[in-house]
Amino acid sequence: MTDIYDQATDREMRDRELALQTVRASAGTMPTLTANGKCHNCDEPVEPTYTFCDCNCRDDWQLRFNRNK
Repeated sequence: MTDIYDQATDREMRDRELALQTVRASAGTMPTLTANGKCHNCDEPVEPTYTFCDCNCRDDWQLRFNRNK
């Protein structure tokens, strides 16, 4: 008989494997963004080597990109 901790461990392993499969399936499908001095999401000025102004813009851009695939 398994206890709640064993069940939680099994669930975590299944979730982790599913997440890895998802990442592997989408590998290579993201476009390569080049730094141009502007955020690729909101067009705010950024450091010359940055592609986004912060992690929220990056995540928002990635979410919208994945929806439009």
